[in-house]
Amino acid sequence: MQLILHNISKSFGDLKVLSHFSLAMESGHIYGLMSPSGAGKTTLLKILMGLESFDSGSIEKPDALRISAVFQEDRLCEDFTPVENVRMVVGKSLTEQQVQAQLCRLLPPESLKRPVSTLSGGMKRRTAICRALLAPSDLLLMDEPFTGLDDETRHNVILYILEKTAGKITLLTTHQQQDIHALNARLIHLPVTGSH
Repeated sequence: MQLILHNISKSFGDLKVLSHFSLAMESGHIYGLMSPSGAGKTTLLKILMGLESFDSGSIEKPDALRISAVFQEDRLCEDFTPVENVRMVVGKSLTEQQVQAQLCRLLPPESLKRPVSTLSGGMKRRTAICRALLAPSDLLLMDEPFTGLDDETRHNVILYILEKTAGKITLLTTHQQQDIHALNARLIHLPVTGSH
């Protein structure tokens, strides 16, 4: 499967965020998007999700493209447990026991039955990552997925991502070159436009 962006441009008023940006991505590969803050990384992900329009250019993608995402903010249902948050997106594809087993890869078992609102920021982050990885998808988008994770946790999450993204197109944003290396990702530099 291929996803191809041709000359995508996007401005907010007088601020040009993306200028004639092109990228071709294929299934089975991880792409790491690096650029300074404000260069349009999040905007590009929102365009791919259909949450933001673009001004010009075109996107070639399969008709029934299934997308899952990790946003900069976790976007979890705070009153629900990690298990319930994941079960919302996996439907009947995984049993509750299977969901628990997957979450235990990233979270301590005692946290699985607690409301997300009682969890630490790092635990919430891992719940959001697990939810996105287990949701049926062809395209996985992750916006700064490792924010707030210590080195050991980050390493475990990276191993989990590598295992769960086989056969998908994965695009993530990060400020850390080491994340790109650890994921064996193809580095994409987003040019800074920022013209007013």
